[in-house]
Amino acid sequence: MEAIHSKKFSLKQIFKDHWSSFIKSHKTLVTWYIAYNVWKILNCREPDGLGYMTFACPVHPEQVCQIPLSCKSRFCSVCAKVQIDKWVSDMNRLFPNCPYYHITFTVPSEFRILLFEKKDLLDAVFSAATETLLSFCKEQGFLPAITAVIHTFGSDLKRHIHIHCIISAGGLKLNQKQKRYTRYVKRKKRNGEIKKISVVVDNPKWIPHSFFPYKMLHKRYQALLIEHLKKRITKNINSDNPDDDLLIFSDPNVLQAFFDDLKNEYSKGFYVHVSEERKDLKATVGYIGRYARRPPLSEVRIKNYTFDYVTFEYKDYY
Repeated sequence: MEAIHSKKFSLKQIFKDHWSSFIKSHKTLVTWYIAYNVWKILNCREPDGLGYMTFACPVHPEQVCQIPLSCKSRFCSVCAKVQIDKWVSDMNRLFPNCPYYHITFTVPSEFRILLFEKKDLLDAVFSAATETLLSFCKEQGFLPAITAVIHTFGSDLKRHIHIHCIISAGGLKLNQKQKRYTRYVKRKKRNGEIKKISVVVDNPKWIPHSFFPYKMLHKRYQALLIEHLKKRITKNINSDNPDDDLLIFSDPNVLQAFFDDLKNEYSKGFYVHVSEERKDLKATVGYIGRYARRPPLSEVRIKNYTFDYVTFEYKDYY
């Protein structure tokens, strides 16, 4: 079998070769959002797809230049770079220049299929991770700078739901009397609204903090994730349009037994990884941006493509 050689193997080319046949046989697995983003990628910078802009010289109108339009999808290997740069720029402007930690919250394998197929439950992971950190920081008397990004895949592209958090090594001192201080980001959403970031402080004073006890994080994150999942599952079951796959938990004893078994199996809590303290904000945000905001598969990791097979490299963490 002859390999398709190029300077860089293109995800767009792979999708062009196989998307139509894939969607015919896997229609039920493809949501409208996935199909829409694949369509954008396939038509990115294609004049006959997304169209183009025409520029002409007012003095020499015969001199015309046509620029094809880009898709601006975060999943596009070309346009994602622009999205990452915007995110990194926003974070560098918003976050104080201080040391940071990169903390990763993982989900037990027993949850992965459930969360992957029931996207409405994914918010429980976000809530549990951020509440774990914010509640600890509140106990220490400060409000940190924090941002979180969710991944539903691992380096090997298998289902692996986890949260990446960047949190400052310290924060603004919290007092009993608190006032609201709001910072405005110039970047606008699609609807034209200004995105806001607000913190609650009274006479801002910085408190350094350089220790996040991972054993406590494990147990607290476990308790909060189970609590949030219980609430969301129960809310879904009691709604006017419950999910058929969740009706098994309509018996409170079944729901309780499921989570009790998980507590017993993970007696030390759910896994949370705390990195070493990172001193440089720009380097930290740049690293997280490239890692956490990137498309699932970077083209530099694709080592060979033969039409029938794609060979790529990944880091094995186990």
